[in-house]
Amino acid sequence: MTDDSGITVSWKLIEPGWDVHASGGELVGHVFKTVGDSDADIFDGLAIVHHDDHGYPGIHNYWDRPRYAAAEQVVAIADGEVTLALTADQSNELPLHDVPESAQIEPESASRRDRLETAIERDLREDRTR
Repeated sequence: MTDDSGITVSWKLIEPGWDVHASGGELVGHVFKTVGDSDADIFDGLAIVHHDDHGYPGIHNYWDRPRYAAAEQVVAIADGEVTLALTADQSNELPLHDVPESAQIEPESASRRDRLETAIERDLREDRTR
């Protein structure tokens, strides 16, 4: 994808806190995290939040849980901003970003507290790996 100067900007450069714009140019949120496998160069999409992150990228409140925009919905990536192929109203209807189940296996020696935390994280679908 290219920015205004015509320079290609890779999806791997997207950082938490970047502005997310609708197809009409309206600011609709901020990047919460990039979803994909950078080693295999597979871009799946973005988790975005609609509130102002107040300088704390990667932190969201419960009422504004990250929403998922698939890679096909991203039409432009420029330095510091991403543009979606969606209207502002459509961006408000994006599905919640569901964090994939962890492949981490709890050892037999895991404490009850660790097992309970893992169960709660799974049930709430919260990403606490950051």
